[in-house]
Amino acid sequence: MPASVHKAALVLDLFSVERPDWGPTEVADELRIAKSTAHALLGELTSVGLTERLPCGRYRLGWRTLGLARTKLATSGYREEITPTARRLASHFGETVHITAWERGRVLYVASERPPGGVAAPAEPVAAQLTPPGTVLLAERASGTGSGLEPGELERTRRRGYAVGAQRALEGVDCAAAPVRTSDGPATAALALCAPRNRFQARRDEYTRAIAGAGDRIARSVRR
Repeated sequence: MPASVHKAALVLDLFSVERPDWGPTEVADELRIAKSTAHALLGELTSVGLTERLPCGRYRLGWRTLGLARTKLATSGYREEITPTARRLASHFGETVHITAWERGRVLYVASERPPGGVAAPAEPVAAQLTPPGTVLLAERASGTGSGLEPGELERTRRRGYAVGAQRALEGVDCAAAPVRTSDGPATAALALCAPRNRFQARRDEYTRAIAGAGDRIARSVRR
């Protein structure tokens, strides 16, 4: 990856719900680059619509990022298969179902079907080893070395095709997750049914069977 593209990606990674706007000096300090380089990167990103400059001189994400996200969702099997499946599961069980994606070693919560009383998603991408959807996605592409998971856990997850456990990014929440394959190669998305621990444990086996079966059905449908 060219250095300029890599640096631009690092700039985009800075923007979050908690911190939606950045100034050039802050970007330079955070990424340990020259202020002139930060200015140039923000200017280039703004010229193609990925960021926009506010009247105060700070920057936030541009509308083009939303367009790119919509294109991704519309062309990856999400709209036709994954989203309806998540909606049916959430309606049937009365629990939240998250659609997640692999994002450079982290889990990105793409969308959630959240019925009344359902749990929320983490606001930001979460380290893969902290969540069941992260475990199933990590199992698709790693041996476990340096993953922070117990030895053999990724292999067991690969064999079973699902992961069950605590959503360690949120207190008192458990999840069952399964990979969703929309193409050849390692899965880049997963479904996760999550609930408060007391409710989840009462129906653990039922939730696990449902989420594992949903992942298999989506994979077969997309590959037809």
